[in-house]
Amino acid sequence: MKLYFAPLEGVTDVYFRRIHADLFGTSPMGKADEYFAPFLSITQDLKIHERDLHALAKEKNAGMHVVPQIMTNRADAFLSAARQLWDLGYDEVNLNLGCPSGTVVGKNRGAGFLSEPDMLDRFFYTVFSDPLFTSTEMRLSVKSRLGMVDPDEFKDILEIYNRYPISELILHPRVRKEMYKGDVHTDMTAYTSEHTTIPLCCNGDLFTVRDVDHLFRALPKEPHALMFGRGAVSNPNLFLEVRQYLAKETVTPLTKEQLWQFSDALCRDAQTRLSGAAYAVPFKGALGILDRIVCRCRALPKTSA
Repeated sequence: MKLYFAPLEGVTDVYFRRIHADLFGTSPMGKADEYFAPFLSITQDLKIHERDLHALAKEKNAGMHVVPQIMTNRADAFLSAARQLWDLGYDEVNLNLGCPSGTVVGKNRGAGFLSEPDMLDRFFYTVFSDPLFTSTEMRLSVKSRLGMVDPDEFKDILEIYNRYPISELILHPRVRKEMYKGDVHTDMTAYTSEHTTIPLCCNGDLFTVRDVDHLFRALPKEPHALMFGRGAVSNPNLFLEVRQYLAKETVTPLTKEQLWQFSDALCRDAQTRLSGAAYAVPFKGALGILDRIVCRCRALPKTSA
């Protein structure tokens, strides 16, 4: 089973990915199989922003399997960005249909695109009819919520997905209005598992090995992959722990020393790169990561047996 690191805007950038892979990926057990990059920006002339191209340069992501993410409701913009990524050496792009931000949803992007099923269907028809997807090995995966208001909206949305050769469906089983609150709708994950042949990746509220175990007990069959976001930020050792659980081995928990080492590396990186008003937003993001780590440290013993 594959384990992925979720794309978290302002958090899991190229520097975060590099530090995580270097510190916890010394063994294949501790590194994510794939790191999904936060959604990139597309300019008015349908080009990927230079800062995103810089962050996605292959030399900066050496030793990691990185999947770029695009968020748009325009097939022409998606195809233009996907072609640029193909030229950079990427053979998979991910479509963001899950972001619940008000400014994003208000433009019918992210989770907002799910409110326009006919438009979404035409989008996929146009994209999958393009030579980039008919004549090359380029793949398109989707990261999706259940809909806008009612989880049952997803039954019709899934019918759209099932019409197309989507390489993987990453499902966060909440609707947009729930944001990140309340319990995930595991029943809809189970429904999806039984009503699609698209490889299914489960995402949402997977913070511990126990959460993974509860998920597996609720599903009719094992998913293709798992994706960890906030859980892997607060516990960067989570990939090792889950792999040990899957292999029925004794789980080696994260130690306070490991977490402080991780936080120290992030701090030093932020201090080196981020200074001045122009970097206020990314620095705030770095502080948010450290806040999660400090909270996690308080709950850990000095050493873990």
